[in-house]
Amino acid sequence: MNAVLQYLVVALLVAGSAVYSAWRLMPLASRLKLLEHAAATPLLGGIAAAPLARLRSRVVDQLKGGCAACSAGTTHHRVVKR
Repeated sequence: MNAVLQYLVVALLVAGSAVYSAWRLMPLASRLKLLEHAAATPLLGGIAAAPLARLRSRVVDQLKGGCAACSAGTTHHRVVKR
């Protein structure tokens, strides 16, 4: 039983790491489309509506920011929680 539990924990860690890496490497427009599709899904839209809305607002805020190379652009500061 220990081996099965160990394989399950490792599989969950690897899957979670893959999802996190894909999310971080995905373009912002693709993230926004994915979040909109997830919110339209009845199961995810009802259960995880608040976290999806927070993620969507973060992605929209990141899309608004520029590269700070001109006067119209703003710098994007990452908030570090302690």
